[in-house]
Amino acid sequence: MKMQHHKRVGSRAERGVALVAVMLTLLLVTAMAAAIVLLSNTETSTSSNFKDEQRAFFAAKAGIEEARDRLRSNSGITNYTLTVAASTLPSTAVGSGSTGVIYIKNPLGSETVAPWCGSSANIGSTGLSSTCAAEYPDDELCNEAHSASVTCTTDSTTGKTYASGSYYSSTTSSSTLQPSSGTALDWKWVRITEKQSNAFGSGYYVNGSTSSTSQVFWNGTNECTTGTACSMPVYVLTALAVTPSGSRRMVQMEVARDQLTFNAPAALTLDGTSDSFTGGSSSNYQINGADQGGCGSSAGSSKVPAVGVADGAKGTPNTGDVGTVIDGIPNGRMANYTGIGAAPDVENVSASLASAINSQYDLSTVSGLQTMVSAVKTAVTQPVITGPASYSGAAALLNSSSSSPQIVYVNGDLTLDGNSNGYGILVVTGTLTVKGTLQWNGLVLVIGNGDLQMDGTNTFAGAVLVAKTKNPSGNLLTTMGSPTFGVNGGGNSAGGVFYSASCLAQETQLTTYHSVSFRELIE
Repeated sequence: MKMQHHKRVGSRAERGVALVAVMLTLLLVTAMAAAIVLLSNTETSTSSNFKDEQRAFFAAKAGIEEARDRLRSNSGITNYTLTVAASTLPSTAVGSGSTGVIYIKNPLGSETVAPWCGSSANIGSTGLSSTCAAEYPDDELCNEAHSASVTCTTDSTTGKTYASGSYYSSTTSSSTLQPSSGTALDWKWVRITEKQSNAFGSGYYVNGSTSSTSQVFWNGTNECTTGTACSMPVYVLTALAVTPSGSRRMVQMEVARDQLTFNAPAALTLDGTSDSFTGGSSSNYQINGADQGGCGSSAGSSKVPAVGVADGAKGTPNTGDVGTVIDGIPNGRMANYTGIGAAPDVENVSASLASAINSQYDLSTVSGLQTMVSAVKTAVTQPVITGPASYSGAAALLNSSSSSPQIVYVNGDLTLDGNSNGYGILVVTGTLTVKGTLQWNGLVLVIGNGDLQMDGTNTFAGAVLVAKTKNPSGNLLTTMGSPTFGVNGGGNSAGGVFYSASCLAQETQLTTYHSVSFRELIE
């Protein structure tokens, strides 16, 4: 009997298929691993690039902020206030000499930062052609249509247009605020110019002025080119930042000087309840709500009350604090208190207290008054004075002029004596005592203890507000307290409180600058 033998072909074939399957699987896994690695590297690279670009962006913003801060006058920080050879701020249009553009440079290590174009002898290792040998050149200025344009040429190497000539002044970044260790930030320069209407191209005009010769100002609310309130120039800050890896970002901010636009409720405002008032006995002493002009401008604004209070009304009899103030005026001196109404002009101004400063602060509340005072304190032009303090002649305190007003903040009592003129904003949280023939032009805020004592020969030109917001321990009250105003004696010289809209406008400029607009420039 024969035995049959069968070949196991299938088993051997299956062994070949398994090998192929394993190899394909290994290839697939390898491809997936490579894709993951590639994706990871791409993500890392993208993240690194994004981080570097953000580094450049925020470095450029840092340059803008340093420039904005250095615009402040009397900052009190050594070598920090913006000063250059030609001027402290741009004072002419771009291209009108070296006062039209100021550069703040921020070189890293031994590098040379020169936003302007130079000669071929200065090319060095920049790689630029002889047309423009600047390092980190300003290739944006010539894109702006300024009235008195600078000389602009196109670089044959980069294809970009740069400005050249003596159109600028320059200074360096503040070493005072640079880090004690590590490197400086990556911003290379900041350019400061006055803003001109339509300077950024057709359609970028203000108040309908399409001419790029018109300078742009700030009126407290918006940009303008004409009008009596257009007194504060708008400046344009442009910054370039370049990281060590080569990321570049350029940003631009428009800024204007802050101003405390005080729409005075009265020449003298007693803000609170149960006022204490003693008027001047001298025939020369007066409180006058008619606009007196001054501080470089003539009179022209509407009248305000001579004395404003928070409650009461005229009548038979007079009521509330209106009656209290009238009762405090010496016999025979009623005619010395003039304003919008019949003498003695004492009016209830409670309705205007809430909107006395463009609705920024509610002057009828303790919190509103303290917020206003805190805003002024941040803009002081000299160190805060701790009272009690006394100044004879007031030379150290009132070292100011109409064109350079001071913002003085006294935490406590202050006594002034002598014959001096002061300009600006004076804040006293304690009792303010004024003697002699001293005159303050601008705004006087006696807020805190709320007590103002003056004699009959010194003068306030602008407006005065007295309010009690603190108790004797210095803690804030929950509701308005009782302000005190007194006049002691007097002489042959005219003294008192005189409303002056022009002194309020001129002398209440703050030292800080706010941002009007911000944008990034695409190179």
